[in-house]
Amino acid sequence: MRVILHIDFNSYFATVEQQANPRLRGKPIGITGGDRMKRTVLGAASVEAKRFGVKTGMQIWEAQKLCPQIILVSGDSDKYSETTKRFLTILKDYSPYLEVFSIDEAFLEMPSPVIPTKVGIYIDNYLYGSQIKSGMTKKRIASSLEDSFPAMTKNIALEIKRRIKSEIGEYITCSIGISYNKLMAKLAGSLQKLDGLVVIPDQETAIKVLDKIALDDICGIGSRIKKRLNNLGIFDFKTLRKAPLKALLASFKSYGQTLYNMARGIDYSPVVPFYEKEEVKSIGHRHTIDHDTDNLLEIKQILLKLTELIARKLRAKKLTAKTIHCWYREVDFESNGMQQTILWTSDGLEIFNAAWKIFNQIWSGEKIRMIGVSISNLKSQTPQNLSFLVEVKKREIITKALDQINNKYGEFTLQRGILLGSSSIWRQPNPFLSDRRFKI
Repeated sequence: MRVILHIDFNSYFATVEQQANPRLRGKPIGITGGDRMKRTVLGAASVEAKRFGVKTGMQIWEAQKLCPQIILVSGDSDKYSETTKRFLTILKDYSPYLEVFSIDEAFLEMPSPVIPTKVGIYIDNYLYGSQIKSGMTKKRIASSLEDSFPAMTKNIALEIKRRIKSEIGEYITCSIGISYNKLMAKLAGSLQKLDGLVVIPDQETAIKVLDKIALDDICGIGSRIKKRLNNLGIFDFKTLRKAPLKALLASFKSYGQTLYNMARGIDYSPVVPFYEKEEVKSIGHRHTIDHDTDNLLEIKQILLKLTELIARKLRAKKLTAKTIHCWYREVDFESNGMQQTILWTSDGLEIFNAAWKIFNQIWSGEKIRMIGVSISNLKSQTPQNLSFLVEVKKREIITKALDQINNKYGEFTLQRGILLGSSSIWRQPNPFLSDRRFKI
């Protein structure tokens, strides 16, 4: 039997700021993107702000309209990173099977209890000591451990909560879900906020819980999937369980199997320890312009800078990629995007040419406030086919020189001529750690 914990901090970024600054405690606060207070959205809201209807991702003016007394605080990536390291250090004491799901949540799979080889052997008093009585046979001990393992895990969850308060901060809380797979553990953790602890012990209980929640209350069903399910006449998990697997596969392809399993509380996905996880799957940058614009030259310059930043990061990691995704956000916050596959590359100009082609296909001339580009489908640069063409060798030498100079003196110290006179873009750490890998 698998026993998995899902640990999720409550209002993470906001409570970390309230822990660091006692004057913010008990007050509605919103966390913004670094030093930007205008033309941005809230990256997080405190529990107090949420009571006024303030939500993550809400525009600043909307949040201030709902809660005029909201206090805006600049996001601090170093502070959140350090807190997360402390959090993960605690979890590593309980199991090596620790998966970092995001900066403020993780999965922890408990190793199966070790059955003693001889009756009366001493086992960790905290976990198993109270379950073993003198005179018990080895078979009875094994049966007792198996029956009580989930209950003992609940005690571990309570100890994790206690240690977070004592070792990280008394103002920080987390919700913990315990279940037999990752999907149900995450669902259990979401059922009771704040500082909750919920156990879904088996599939029978899971189905009862699923029948009481909305489709999009579970991880893996977003607004688009929900809408498509609704179009098929499926509005809850009870109805989803009645849908034939063939029909789901026809409508959702391979994801139909996932939906079929979800409705039954089934999830075979493993807990992937942090030391086995791939470092990066995609690289991207986006830029919110400080004014609304439909100036093609300005948009072109911004997009070229973003693709140059991405290409430099690819080369620094000795990677190449082939799938380009470009998107933009309109003044009314509607987003449009599309992706395209090209030949393997780490050249900024090649990435730009693909992204610019995409932009011109999806843009209909309206003013935009943000533009972004990302590249995925990555692989190592080595081994690679060597080229003896003069123009290719020349470009490689120039690119290497550009990287060395810009690494030493700063981004865009040397840049393409078309970028002369363009507005500045700095590559700053994301305050919410979405573009960092945790070193734990």
